[in-house]
Amino acid sequence: MSNLLSGNFPLLTYRNLDVQVTGSIIKAYAGGIFDLTVSNANAAARYLKVYDKATAPTASDTPIRTYYLPPASLTPIPVSDGIKFVNGISIRASTLVADNDNTAPTANDVIVNIGYL
Repeated sequence: MSNLLSGNFPLLTYRNLDVQVTGSIIKAYAGGIFDLTVSNANAAARYLKVYDKATAPTASDTPIRTYYLPPASLTPIPVSDGIKFVNGISIRASTLVADNDNTAPTANDVIVNIGYL
């Protein structure tokens, strides 16, 4: 059966062992996230911010999703229906929840594994 009929598309994997306030581009055009696992190695909370953006996000951009990462945790984030992106998929992390926070996590605090198309 074709992938168009079955819906069984092979996911691409994006892995980043050091998500920082300097944004990262996962995909520079439309797509979707279908699997998202994030870990926080620090003893304090961290925040992962996800953007519908084809370029690297900055503190002046507004995320479409913000995820709280508990201290010293591994967090599988359910995305059963996927998260759709029109412009592109990009991420960044910070130590505070505000959209414009530009406080960098310590190196290797935030680790992501993302399945996307």
